[in-house]
Amino acid sequence: MKENFYQILGVGIKANADEIKSAYKKLARENHPDVNQGSKVHEEKFKIILEAYQTLSDPRKKDLYDVKLFYKHILKPGNPDPIYKDVPKTRRQKEEEDYKKRRPDREAYREYTGPPISKKLNMHSIAITLLVFATAAMGFLWFGEIMNHITAKEHLEQGDYATALEFDNEYGEAYFARFKARKPYTRNQKILLMDLNSAIRYSDEQYAEMYLERAKVYFKLDSIGRSISDFLTAKTINKNCDTAFFALAELNAYYLNQPKVALSYYDSTLQISPNSYDALFGKAYMLYRLKRFQSAIQQFDVCFSNSRTDKRLFFYRGSARLALGDSSNACADLDQSLTMGMEEAKPLVDMYCLKKF
Repeated sequence: MKENFYQILGVGIKANADEIKSAYKKLARENHPDVNQGSKVHEEKFKIILEAYQTLSDPRKKDLYDVKLFYKHILKPGNPDPIYKDVPKTRRQKEEEDYKKRRPDREAYREYTGPPISKKLNMHSIAITLLVFATAAMGFLWFGEIMNHITAKEHLEQGDYATALEFDNEYGEAYFARFKARKPYTRNQKILLMDLNSAIRYSDEQYAEMYLERAKVYFKLDSIGRSISDFLTAKTINKNCDTAFFALAELNAYYLNQPKVALSYYDSTLQISPNSYDALFGKAYMLYRLKRFQSAIQQFDVCFSNSRTDKRLFFYRGSARLALGDSSNACADLDQSLTMGMEEAKPLVDMYCLKKF
């Protein structure tokens, strides 16, 4: 008789998740192909063990598998699965066994029609019957949901997210597709937020892009705390998401007034995208705000290698040089920034540099 998944892992039907996991690890170590010099026999056995573990470790798959095993037992009471060997026998089964013991010949057994009708119906048989019908109904519902999801997926692949949602109103990717279609044409952020909430709630996997988009919507709705939370989630899902790191740097720099935290996020952004000019300037500006003027000047010099037209570079480098007492170079930078239209430089030029120019 073919072994079921419980027998393959060597655990009982009432085994909990830890027992199942422990049994799987033990068998996996013993039968892994790498441990057994690439043995084909062990490779096939390892696949069977892995399939059993993937089924029994997933609560939903395990429930469906248990229902199938029990349903199989109901259909074939004469040849029950060993896993249900402790299931109590029905009154009819006991009477049949007693009858066969008294009259073992096959013809006599065929004459047996069971107990009187008045004794056939009892709470146990009614419960079993209801269980069978309930299991069948659940099976049909589950099958219907699967077919609807497959149909919805086909429509989404064709770009028809509206029909996809008609077949499956819990299809996260379809909600995200609708969000992206609506985004260029609506300023109603609350409508976009509803689509993103549904997309994140119903998606089978977590996608950093969904959290990034929702963080931007929260920002437009002035929900800074929720925006930061979603950016943090996005960078957790995708550790190379420079967009999330940069957004967190900007929020900490200009909304939470935490330049030290912002500086660390700018550094993280530059580790992923070393040539990001906005991150290079952001880092230099945070060093300036933290009064680390020498480091700030060096970072502004790095920015100059990427752009000579940003008037802010001349202004802040000049201000940093002025703070360090390098008035000659400072005034040159400040005068250049003023020439380029940086009006903030005028008070400093008037105060420190008029005698020099």
